[in-house]
Amino acid sequence: MEIFDKKYFNLLREMVITQYKLKDQSTFFGFLWSFINPLVMLTIIFLVFSRRFGGNIEHFGIYVLIGIIHYTHFANTTGRSMQVLYSMRRLTAETLFPKEILVLGSVLSNTLEFVLSMFLVVIIAIIVGVKISSSILLLPLVMILQTLLIIWVSLILSCLFVFIRDIGHIYQVFLRGLFFLTPIFYSKSFLGEGIAQTIVTLNPLTHLVEFSRTLILDGNLISIGDFSILVFINLVFIYFTFKVFKHLEPDFAENV
Repeated sequence: MEIFDKKYFNLLREMVITQYKLKDQSTFFGFLWSFINPLVMLTIIFLVFSRRFGGNIEHFGIYVLIGIIHYTHFANTTGRSMQVLYSMRRLTAETLFPKEILVLGSVLSNTLEFVLSMFLVVIIAIIVGVKISSSILLLPLVMILQTLLIIWVSLILSCLFVFIRDIGHIYQVFLRGLFFLTPIFYSKSFLGEGIAQTIVTLNPLTHLVEFSRTLILDGNLISIGDFSILVFINLVFIYFTFKVFKHLEPDFAENV
């Protein structure tokens, strides 16, 4: 991949910094909002669903917060990355460099707040009495896996958005459905056996959220087999979506 060339790697770094600043995260209140937003969602969900779903879930607040942070990072990052080739159309159309740098820059610029948010979750969990074990050291691996998932989703969405603008509206509808298909405020066992649990199990975010809950709340190790399978699947998807991206790249300039 061309981005491993030193000059393109430096360009990627600068792109990450630039896109991070464009989100107003360089200001104190912009940075603070990235943490307040999940907490507001947590409060609403806790007030509405805690009696119905939280009775059998220990530390229900932390349980929900972990799910919200995973979902919010996925939704916000893929949504922004989907439009990056169009929003930076002058660079897309008039500058010669690998255009995947724009997409990767967008993904990585949104990942810093995800890392910090997960760190804060661990701190809050300790404060409320969750016993943290050494298994927490594996949490960065879960964050890397989520980033791999977001990379290939962002690559294919950014391609589609160049040619089909309406995909943005369709994707927002998809994200609303995904929120309820991700076990954020309920457990998979609540669904019982059937098609609903099958659909939720096929959702890759489900496994990422459960990995984080296993490490933070349960203090147990995650399944290396399951983790390895998900890494392999996401790497395969990255490979093929990257091929599609490079195939369509010559047509980006005339469509943005």
